[in-house]
Amino acid sequence: MSRIVIVGGGAAGIELSTLLNKTTTKEDSVILVEPETHHFWKPRLHEIAAGTFDSDLDTVCYFTHGARHGYQHYQASMTDINRDNKTISVCGSADNINYELDYDYLIIAIGAVSNDFNTPGAQDHCIFLDSANQARQAWHQMSFVLRAGDARTVNIVGAGATGVELAAELERVSRKLQRYNGTQLTINLIEAADRVLPNSPEKMSRKVQQQLEKNNINVLLQTRISEVTNKGMITSDDRTLDADVQFWAAGIKAPDWLNGIGGLAYNRINQIEVNMNLTTTVDDCIFALGDCAAIPQPDGSFVPPKAQAANRAAEHLAKSLGGFLHGKPLTDFIFKDGGMVVAVGHYFAVGSFAPGSKMESKFVLHGLLIRRVYDTIFRLHQKTISGMFTVSRLMLSKRLKAIFKPNI
Repeated sequence: MSRIVIVGGGAAGIELSTLLNKTTTKEDSVILVEPETHHFWKPRLHEIAAGTFDSDLDTVCYFTHGARHGYQHYQASMTDINRDNKTISVCGSADNINYELDYDYLIIAIGAVSNDFNTPGAQDHCIFLDSANQARQAWHQMSFVLRAGDARTVNIVGAGATGVELAAELERVSRKLQRYNGTQLTINLIEAADRVLPNSPEKMSRKVQQQLEKNNINVLLQTRISEVTNKGMITSDDRTLDADVQFWAAGIKAPDWLNGIGGLAYNRINQIEVNMNLTTTVDDCIFALGDCAAIPQPDGSFVPPKAQAANRAAEHLAKSLGGFLHGKPLTDFIFKDGGMVVAVGHYFAVGSFAPGSKMESKFVLHGLLIRRVYDTIFRLHQKTISGMFTVSRLMLSKRLKAIFKPNI
């Protein structure tokens, strides 16, 4: 009998918790440590911030989900690891009480957060979208702004997928509310690189930028922020970008509190260094996956911080660890990039597919059909954790709700 403790209930954590029920025995126990009560798919946090997320149909309660799928949910946060005793220290979210949890195998899947690169004022004056709680706070602030009725400005730092999707969603909401005398937003999307989506094919970047500009979003490229104040941002060339609301969605790193815990090895952005089989480089009983892990590949590269990579790593580890508990060796995780899809509003998306050895070998498509592909990716995640029957019911419920209770 083995006790498997998973820390982090994001896409990788909840999928792994669900799938281990199929690859382990009844004598094995799985515990998911996660401070939130409900699971939110991180690529959709921008919808919460814009007030367009359907929390009734697109969230999962960890407690009831765990009861159905064979794991226990501890609503707590990990604070330390004792590798000698094979325990972790956790702090309960509700009672703020510290206690110890034993493990035979520990899996860390806490994801990553935005990297402010120590920019003065960013932590104090910017909204981050690293958790559902932050996204809810963002919507609380945006709801006041959108009701103000006069012109307001929003600054968004980082033109990666999160920044692009947030800008497009806020623009759509602002435009829709114009008929009700809502606030007209001026949105500045700020990027230090020379194009939006700098890690995607150039053709994809061009198409996304064209759509953003078509939607009257100001795209400011090669613009670095040197300081953030309560009234705006100061660029490296001393320009001032005034704003009423400011978001930071640039760069990624593992949370600062993780670095140093348990004496594990970490890289410069706090990611845990692991082997190709997802075990940490200093302890074979501790695994890490997703954006909090630096996962090497045969060509010397590392797995990119993508939702699809976290999902596939979770599927791989569920099979690999399940086999290991039955006497088989652990297997290496080899990631094959399937491309990416970025939504630019509810009716348009751009996707790159069929990746090859070069960035420009990817096949780029765009339009309403690709927006439906974007939705399908989320439904596949739901299918993994809840099954096809549940997903079918959710899709039907969503269509009926859109008819009888239309949203923005």
